[in-house]
Amino acid sequence: MRTLQGMRMNVDYMMEQIRTNAINDTFEKFKKADRHYYETSEGGSEVTKLIKELEALGANMEYITEVDLQIRDEVCGL
Repeated sequence: MRTLQGMRMNVDYMMEQIRTNAINDTFEKFKKADRHYYETSEGGSEVTKLIKELEALGANMEYITEVDLQIRDEVCGL
């Protein structure tokens, strides 16, 4: 027997899964665009757009910044 509370919990779970998948997909795009930006100095607006999307999705921005700095260090040889 399904209850309203059980269905709400299912919806909440599904919404969180969708949000998590969106963060993961956007994060992969961000890493690729960020690396391209540091290698070529092109595509800064794309990186900015992806950062704003990640922020709107509620991603951990401290982690995003750490990854950005790691990519910069790898590309620049630091």
